[in-house]
Amino acid sequence: MVLGLSVHASAVDFGDDRGVTVTALFGISQNHSSYNHYSDNHYDLVASPRIGYRFNSTWEAGALFRYEKSGKYDHYIGAGIYGEWSFLRFASGLRLITEAHATFNAYSSDADVVSVNEFGHVYPQNKDMTEIGFTPCIAYRIANSPVDLKLRYLFLGFNHSEREYKSEAPGCLGRGNWIIDASLRRLEIGASITF
Repeated sequence: MVLGLSVHASAVDFGDDRGVTVTALFGISQNHSSYNHYSDNHYDLVASPRIGYRFNSTWEAGALFRYEKSGKYDHYIGAGIYGEWSFLRFASGLRLITEAHATFNAYSSDADVVSVNEFGHVYPQNKDMTEIGFTPCIAYRIANSPVDLKLRYLFLGFNHSEREYKSEAPGCLGRGNWIIDASLRRLEIGASITF
């Protein structure tokens, strides 16, 4: 697909490509849990709207919001900042991008989630998540329009969250704070418009 788009006959002029950008990205969160001889998979929504400013055809920065339903009762609602660097452009309108982002995601649950320590003390669990890292992205500019179709996948970096968030996502390497996450929740597809 990349090769086919890169040799497309009509060239796209990225010229003075600056302005306010509005982006909507969507994905699917997959969580796998197993208890004794019972296993369960949950597939839920990931949404990541953004608003930013494109300084030129190479650099963009802005604010992002993130919602992830994770499992039967859990939700993560986050906000942060991002920056994009388009490091390779093809005449067909295809661009390869590296995105850096930093987010804080607050945890909430529809269930009454509590934890009991070895002394019998009950306390609520804190599952908030902080994340700083990089995500590769492919963007395709639709000819004669300000619209980019985007595909983001993978995460490399720092993820301070509970171990369960990482272990229940198939494809996440690392259980400490430094991870490479190739799970389904990192695959996001959407569109961006430059005004």
